[in-house]
Amino acid sequence: MQSKRAVGFGFRILLGALGLSLALSAFAGTMWGQASSSQDSSTPVSPSQQLSSPRPPKQSGVSSSSRTESGEAVPLPESEVAPRPNAAQLAAVPAAIDPTGPAISLEISEAMFDVMAALNTCGYNEGLSISDPLRQKVRDDIDEALEQSAAARDSRDRLCSFIRSHTMNGVSVNLAAYISLALYLTPPPSLTTNVGASDLPPDAATLVGLAAPLRNFSQVVGLHVIWVLNHPAYEALASKVRTAMNRMLIQTDLYLKQPPVTNGNRRFLVIMDPLIAPGEENARVYGGDYIVVVSPTNGKIDMKPVKHTYLRFILEPLIYARSDSINQLRSILALVQPSPLPYIYKSDVLTLVTECMIRAIEARSMDTGVPVYKIPAHVDRSQLAAVDKQENEYEHAVAQVRNDTVHNDMVQGFILTRYFYDQLQGFDDSQRSLPEMVGIMIYGMNVDIEKHRVQDIVFASHTDQNVETPVAPQSADLGNAENKLIAGDTAGAIVLAQKALDQHTTDPGRAYFILARANIMSGKMDTAVQDFGQAVKVSHDLRTIAWSHIYLGRLDDMQGDRTAAVAEYKAAMQSRDGRPDTSRAAEAGLKAPFAPPQAAQQGSQGRDDSGGDGAESSH
Repeated sequence: MQSKRAVGFGFRILLGALGLSLALSAFAGTMWGQASSSQDSSTPVSPSQQLSSPRPPKQSGVSSSSRTESGEAVPLPESEVAPRPNAAQLAAVPAAIDPTGPAISLEISEAMFDVMAALNTCGYNEGLSISDPLRQKVRDDIDEALEQSAAARDSRDRLCSFIRSHTMNGVSVNLAAYISLALYLTPPPSLTTNVGASDLPPDAATLVGLAAPLRNFSQVVGLHVIWVLNHPAYEALASKVRTAMNRMLIQTDLYLKQPPVTNGNRRFLVIMDPLIAPGEENARVYGGDYIVVVSPTNGKIDMKPVKHTYLRFILEPLIYARSDSINQLRSILALVQPSPLPYIYKSDVLTLVTECMIRAIEARSMDTGVPVYKIPAHVDRSQLAAVDKQENEYEHAVAQVRNDTVHNDMVQGFILTRYFYDQLQGFDDSQRSLPEMVGIMIYGMNVDIEKHRVQDIVFASHTDQNVETPVAPQSADLGNAENKLIAGDTAGAIVLAQKALDQHTTDPGRAYFILARANIMSGKMDTAVQDFGQAVKVSHDLRTIAWSHIYLGRLDDMQGDRTAAVAEYKAAMQSRDGRPDTSRAAEAGLKAPFAPPQAAQQGSQGRDDSGGDGAESSH
C-alpha cells in the first residue's frame, strides 16, 4: 500500500497537501496541548473537525434488536473472544514471556534480579526497612564483593553514573522504567534486549544503554554467583506466594464460573522479586500477555493488584469482542469529564467499561474483613430470634462494606460500577456463564438511566490510580517541535523531532507524527508517508496511531486509491482512540473520498507549477 503511495505525487497532490497543511498546523496545537478542550463539556474538538462528517447522534441505550419482546437484553451475534487492540501488539513479546510455558504462572527472573541489584547498589533504598530480609542479604553479598575488588568498584561507579543520569520523575516512575527494560533483557551472561531499541516500550528504550554497564558489573562482581547462592531462598519465597496466588485464582475462577485457564496463546505472568520495595506494583500488557511484577513482605504479596490484572486478563477479550456495541455508549464519557480520572478513562469508553466491570466484580467477590457469623450448633427455640438478628447484622455489615467500596469507585469517576455491581446479583444467582453475563450487561445498559443515577455525584478531588508518566529530558524537544510546527517553521520542527529520535525519545510515535506533518507542509509527500507508517508501527498512543491512519487514508484518496484509503480509515476506527473527532474523521473518510479544503484549492489557483509561493502563503 505504501509503495503505491510513494510514487506519482504531482502538482494536483501538492496543491491538496497545502489544504492538509492548514488543518495539520492548527491540529498540532490542540492534539497534544489541549487534550481536554471541548465545544461542550463532553466532546474534545480538533480543528480538523471542519474536514469531518457531522457528529453522530448520541445513543441513549441499546437498539431494539438487542432485546426480546419482553424487553430482556440478550447478546447480539458477536464473537465471544477478541484480542485486545492494544498498540503494544506491534511490539515483540518480552524476553520474560516463555511462549511454550504455562498460561498462568508465578516466576522469579535472574534478569530482573540483576537490574534490581544494580538499582539497590546505586541508591535505591525505598522500603528497605520493611522489605523481606532476603533483600538486605543480597545487598550485603554485593557489598562484600565490592570490598574485595577495585575493578568491581570501578564497574559499579560507571553503572551508577548511568543510572543517576537517567533518573525520571518520581521513584515509582523511575522504578517502572527499569522494570520495563528488565522484562526485555535475556538472562545473564548476555543481558541484551531481545528486540531492537525501536521496538522497546518507550520507557525502556530510554534505558537501553544500561545493558552494557550492567553486563560488565554482573560479570566483575559475580552477580550470577550471588544469584545461585540466594536462589533457594528465592524459590522458597516463590513457593509460598505461588500457593497463595493459586488459592486466589481458584476462588476468582469459581466466582466467574469458568474453568482454569490452562492453554492458549495468551499468558498471565507474575514475577516476584524481593529486591523491589514492598507495596510497589507494576502491571503491563503486551498484546495478549499480561505481566505483574511484585515484591513480598514476610512471605506474602498484596493479592489485590494481581487479582485486578487477572480480571483484566479474563474480561478484556470478552469486552473487546463487543466493542462495536460498547462504542455506541460513548456519550457516557460526558459524565466523567469533571472527575479526577486519568485521560484514557475520559476518552475511551472501552477502557472505562472494562475498569468499571472489574471493580464491580472485585466488590462482589472481595474479602470484606467482617468476621463470619457462625450459627451455633444447638439453638433453642427461644434463641432463634437472637440468632436471626445476629445473622442479619452480619449480612448488613458485609453489604455495607461492599456498598462503600462501590461508592468510592463511583466518586472517583468509575460511574458504571454501581450498574455492573447490581447486574452481577443476577449472575450470582443464575447458571449463566461469564461470556453470557458480559453480553447481557453490555447490551442491557441504558445510558439515560445511568446519567440519572450519577447526576448528583460529587466527584472526589483525586483518584487512587497511579497516573504518573515517565518523562525523559528530550520530551521538551517534542513540545518545542510542536510549537515550531504550529508557527510554520517546518525545518525547525524536523530538526527537533529528529533529535528526539536520535536520543531514543520515550515517545517515538509522536516524533514520527511531527515529522510526517512537517514533511506534508514542506511538500515532501513520499517522506511523510514513510513517517506516518513509522508512527503507526512504534507508537503506543492510540490517538497518534488513529490519526496517522486517517492522514494516510486522505493521502490515498488524493492519489485516487480508494481501496487503500478505506483500509486506512477502518484501521483508524479499530485503533480505539475513543475521541469523537477521531471517529467523525474516520467515518467521514469511509463515507466519501477526502478532498482538500476548498479555500486552499482556490488560494492556489494561478500559481506556477513549482508551488513555492503557494506553499509559503498557506502557512
